[in-house]
Parts: sequence; C-alpha cells; structure tokens
Amino acid sequence: MNAVVNKCSQLRQVVIVGNGLVAAGAAVTLANALNAGDCKVIWVSVGTVSQEAGQAIEVADPAFVRWLTMVGYPEHELLRSCRGLYTLGLQYNNNATDFFFPYGTHGIEPSPAPFEQEFFRRFAGADQLAFANHFLATHMARLGRFDFPVDDPRSAKSTLGYGLHLDRTALVQCLVEYARTLGVECVSCDTLQVHGSRENGIESLSLDNQTPLAGDFFVDATGEPSLLLRQALHEPYECDDTTPWRYRVSYSEKRQEAHHPFAQMIREPWGWRRRSGLQDNLTVDCWVRDEAALRTVEQAIKPGNYCIETMQSGRSRQSWVGNCLALGKAAGQPGELMYSEWSWASRCLLLWLELLPDRRGRARLRDEYNRRWREMYAVLSEIHWMHAAGVECETENLPEPLQWRLSIFSGFGRLWRRDDEVLSDEAWIVLALGLGWYPQGYDITLTDVDMDRLQDKHKKIYRTLVKVAESMPTLTTTLKNLKCVNKTP
Repeated sequence: MNAVVNKCSQLRQVVIVGNGLVAAGAAVTLANALNAGDCKVIWVSVGTVSQEAGQAIEVADPAFVRWLTMVGYPEHELLRSCRGLYTLGLQYNNNATDFFFPYGTHGIEPSPAPFEQEFFRRFAGADQLAFANHFLATHMARLGRFDFPVDDPRSAKSTLGYGLHLDRTALVQCLVEYARTLGVECVSCDTLQVHGSRENGIESLSLDNQTPLAGDFFVDATGEPSLLLRQALHEPYECDDTTPWRYRVSYSEKRQEAHHPFAQMIREPWGWRRRSGLQDNLTVDCWVRDEAALRTVEQAIKPGNYCIETMQSGRSRQSWVGNCLALGKAAGQPGELMYSEWSWASRCLLLWLELLPDRRGRARLRDEYNRRWREMYAVLSEIHWMHAAGVECETENLPEPLQWRLSIFSGFGRLWRRDDEVLSDEAWIVLALGLGWYPQGYDITLTDVDMDRLQDKHKKIYRTLVKVAESMPTLTTTLKNLKCVNKTP
C-alpha cells in the first residue's frame, strides 16, 4: 500500500520558467535527477524576461566541476565549446596586499594541533598572509601551471581543487542542447500568464494565450522580476538598502598575455575589479560603490564598450512556497563578488532534491528547506560583506553574526562552522587573513612548542610544494594536450 501511495505522489511534470544559465542548469539537473522516476521536465523561455546582464563569463568554483560530473557532461568538451580555461583560485591585490585564494586544501595533518594553529603560533600580524603559501595551488598558479587532482593521499596533487572560466552565452547554448538529449521539452513564448494563488499554488501557465500548461511543480528562474514566486504568489521580498556596491560594470579586453589559471581580484578606490580570462579575451567586472564612483569608472572605459547592472540586494521571506521553487535572483541576491548566481542557485536546487519533494507538498520538508536556504543565503552574503569591511563600511556595521565570527577568529584563531557552510575551513582562513583579520591567539597545547622545529617543518613543506609545482605542465600545455583549445575567434 505504501509503495502505491508513494508512486502516486511522485512528481510527473516539472515546469521551469526563465532564460539564461539558472534555467538551463536547472533543466539539466532535474532531467538528470528525475528521469528515473518518469518525471517530464518542460523548460519555458519567456521573451519578456531578459538574459543575464554583463559581458557573460561564468567564473565557476569546484562545485561546478562536481556538478558537471553529476550530470554527465564532459568538462573538456565544454571548455572547447565555451573558449574556457581551468582555474585554481583567485589572485587578490587588496590595497597593495597580495594573497592567493586557492581552491582545494593544504592537506597537512594535525600533529598534534591543526596546522592552522601551528601557523598562528609561529606567525603574527601581516606575516600570517604566508598561510596561503602552504597550498600547492598557490605555487602552481604563480607559475602558470595546471594539473588535475589525484585520488592518492600520498601525492601533493590530492590537495588540488579547480574551477572553470566559461563564456556564459556559449555555456547556456551547450546546456540547452544537452537538456534536449536528456528528454527536456524546450518551448518558448513571447507572453506568459500565470494562473494560481498563494492559497492554491501555481495551477498552470498560458503561453502566448494558448492552451494552459499544467504541472505538478514549477521552478521560477525568471531573475529579479520573479514572475511566479513574487508576482503570482505574492511572496514578500525584503530589500537590503545597505548593499556595499550599487552597480556592476562589465566590459571585455583583448587578451595580451599568456593564459593564467586564476582570476584577479583588485581593490580599487571605488570598489572591486575582477579580471577573468577566456582563451581569447578577458572579461572585467567592476563592483562599484555609488553614482559618483560609477562616473569615475565610466570615464576610464571606452564609450559603448560596457554594460551597467544595478544591484538589487535582498531576498524573499521563503523561496519554496506551495508547489513553486524560486532559484537565483528570483529568490534573492546575496552578492556575486565570489560566487555567481548559478553557484548560489545550484546549491539551492541540490538541497531541494535532497529533501525528496513530491506532489503532496511535504510541508515539514518545505519548512526545513526554507530554514536552510535562509542560512545559506546568510553565509554567502557574509562572504560578500567581508570584502567591504574597512572601505565601504566599518567592521561594526557588518552583519552581527559575521562580526561575532570575525571577533572569535581574530581573538583566538578559532572558527565557528554552521550548517550549509560554503567555504572550507582552510579557504575561510585564507580569505579572512587576506582581508586583514589576524588571529592573536592559538591552541594552548602549542605554548611550549619548539619554535626551531616548527620553522624547519614549515620551510620543508614550502620547498616541497614549490618543487612539485615546478614539475607541472603549463595551463596552455594542458589545454592543448586535452584538445580544449577553440580555434575559432
């Protein structure tokens, strides 16, 4: 009997509404995850919904690589089609302070205390920026080298993680074609009418005033307009007027130098500048503080060669309401300085799938999803705000939970992990140190440690990593060997 009830409650038809990468990624994810349950996925593109703003480059972290593996898309084919590059992390210049934010881990085992605590015992103040030098990815990136991680803990390469730089327009097209091979029905319309209410949920959609399209569940990937969640279901939206950057300016540059396996994050008087490479050009994204700063940035760019996006920070009270799930900007915008809209949306979609949704609604699971979704939003928003401290805002004006975490870290060298954390402990430490928070304490078991022994240990680790990095192929060589280079301009 239970088997019959469960089978009858399965989702039979899911409808995704929206254009761009969030909608395309959702279509591929759901087709891959729900096909085994005989669930039909329909993707509706709406002419009145704009594509993503900007010069269209996706700076994807290792979670995107894992997602490609999950949905079965060969990454080397995607790099060739999207003129992409492999990346090992982000190279920062923060007010003349340089540091590298590596993907992956340092891989150093505790003996007896965690390596981070040993490091804080030996180094103090700005000298703690050397923490990132104990990652293999840091040395490889500086040398322009790239290789893949291996599943062997005895190898330094087991500590590596990597992401991708991809042309977003080409990426969306690749995912459209792949979604069709997975059985997704792709339809388009010029006008869309949503039938439903907050009490009854989304009932159907009318495309160009034709026969209504029904579904068991609907995914809103329509961006800031949020045609389903906000306009049809009237879910309240909480705007955040304290966002540190009001505008995002994007433009392209012709590539002049060799390929580098990283993006650059540069602190400017008006905000942050990120330079991300493709095989044939560079895309520059600028997060700009206010109108006066925007005029300064515009004056330095060739007229007509850029686009401007007004940042709308904030979130809905819930992102799963009834039979509708909003993803990406349709649900909220925690900030994209380090993590793109698709990075945020994909984490939410995988969480939704983890909670086993079905036609019954499962109110308790819906409540749990919304709780964890709000926590994830807060974590991503805090990472965004960390980049504003000391320039766009003072530390005491940061979100209170972030203030508390940073005070504990600065005072004791301790971390406080939460549910659905995005950064690993090592990555969070690298970022916090690089942005100016230096711990004053360390594990008390290290009070009497032999400092000469500790210094020799760290020097040995450093020399080993440099030697391994020097033996790696260049990024250009790796791309050519994998035949990832797109020969068309």
